[in-house]
Amino acid sequence: MTENNSDEAPTVEVPSELQATTGPVGGAKPGEPGSPALRELLERTRLQRLQELRESPTGEIPRADETKAAAAAKAAKPSPGRSKARTDNKGASQRIAQRVARRTVGRLVSGTSANTQPVPIVTALKGTPYQAPVQATEPSEDEARMVLDLAADIAAIMMRAGAGTSDIEVSVIAACTSCGLATVEVDLTSNTLVVHYSTTDGRLMTVMRVNRGESTHYAKLASVHKLVSDLVGGSLGFHEARSRLDAIRSQRRPFQDWFVTGTWGLMVGSLVLLLGGGAVAVPLGIAMAILILEVGRYIARTHLPAFFITALQAAAATLVAMVAGNFGLIASPQYLVAAGIVLLLPTQSLYSAVQDALTNFPLTAAGRVVGVFMTLAGIVSGLALGVVCGQALGMDPIEVIVPKTNAHVVTTILSLAASAVVAMAGAVGMQARRRFILPAAFVGLASYITMMSLTLLNLDNVLASLLSATVAGFLARPLALRLGAPAIVLTIPAIYTLLQGLSIFTAVYQIASETETTSFAVGLSALFTAILANAALAVGAVLGSFLARPLKNLKADAVEKKAESARSGESAISMDTTHQ
Repeated sequence: MTENNSDEAPTVEVPSELQATTGPVGGAKPGEPGSPALRELLERTRLQRLQELRESPTGEIPRADETKAAAAAKAAKPSPGRSKARTDNKGASQRIAQRVARRTVGRLVSGTSANTQPVPIVTALKGTPYQAPVQATEPSEDEARMVLDLAADIAAIMMRAGAGTSDIEVSVIAACTSCGLATVEVDLTSNTLVVHYSTTDGRLMTVMRVNRGESTHYAKLASVHKLVSDLVGGSLGFHEARSRLDAIRSQRRPFQDWFVTGTWGLMVGSLVLLLGGGAVAVPLGIAMAILILEVGRYIARTHLPAFFITALQAAAATLVAMVAGNFGLIASPQYLVAAGIVLLLPTQSLYSAVQDALTNFPLTAAGRVVGVFMTLAGIVSGLALGVVCGQALGMDPIEVIVPKTNAHVVTTILSLAASAVVAMAGAVGMQARRRFILPAAFVGLASYITMMSLTLLNLDNVLASLLSATVAGFLARPLALRLGAPAIVLTIPAIYTLLQGLSIFTAVYQIASETETTSFAVGLSALFTAILANAALAVGAVLGSFLARPLKNLKADAVEKKAESARSGESAISMDTTHQ
């Protein structure tokens, strides 16, 4: 390279240390400090570099050794031909271009709608008795495992005792949130519960419980409800909750089995009186109920599926009624069969299935619906079997037409008393505590009065059932929460007075005993209407409980105020610590 083309050389920076060691440059002789053209080139390059550093956004000046190494590498690389000086500065324009590119790519990926963020699981407590939990600090990994075990045990007890799926889920979420696990995930399907939790360092923990059988125990439900309420209110620690839950697991039933059996018999006798049976039909109904319950317990020892046990019980009730009618003991044997059907109906499963379907638990609702329809199929099959066997034995058919009677003061008073007894017997049969018996009678009486009033107004049976059950659910929720129990403790006993047992028997009898005036299609349509009316009871009970959510009871207010005071105390302590 000569001095004539030195102005067109690349603009590189050559450190002073390299000038004495790189040999002849630009036609200069060895040992010379450099030609004037090279010195001019170096000065121009230095000024250009200073200008770039001034325009840099960070103003960061590279270290001397890095600059020297980069300059040496550029100087050692020959330039192929004629080139211009580099003046492209990565400044503000490049940053703006990158920002625009990122924004454009973001629009292409996410579209015009906002991103869907995960909904915090604590929002599931809105509208429940546990909507204001006092959240503890996040525990350690070992403590988190213990909390998950506690929550899973709570769910297992509730599933076995007969709680609804939504009640189980909110109880688990409230217990975990109160103990510091605010990011748990609950998966509850049919008879299986799975609780997932991820620690801050990414470790996953999973606890599962499986319920292999139900044993209705409303007293346990009330105890678990009180336990979770104390956890939410901040008045109970983990170790105390663990001890109380262990005591609840071994809690004894409030009533003995023989007393419960007699109470179910009393309920059937009261239903016979409620439907219009005479003085002889009432004790006969009590005896029939005790008989079919004992038959069911005896057959259950053989581990026969529940479908066949229910069918045999329904057939036994039908045969007892036909025998009593043929011997002239009672004038209306259909009332006995209707009361026996009410005893066998899967009332709690029907209510839970409808509740699960309406509260976004489709899989659990589907499983419960299958069980409900199998039980109804067993009842229908048993009724048909009893009618066929009775006719084969030469018995006279049962007259299913219900005679209309005028309202009388004494009859009305007896009907009201019978409805209250039915509700109280239902509370005892579901093993509720003694303090729930009178409230159950009040709710059952109110729902029965509503049903009778709507019937006198000639309202459709399905709509009347829906509205009457709505009244029961509306009254049951605040009363049960005030007594420290979930709403199901009072709802199920209250709707026993509204169950459509007589309509089911009438439809099945029309199917089994087809005559000139009745056909299989007519009986099947009547059966569908009867099942729909019983399903309307469950829908109405769930609707009434939902409508009663805004109502504030005294205990809920006290828990919420206690939680607010606890949270304010914790915030005050944290502020004091920060100031210190």
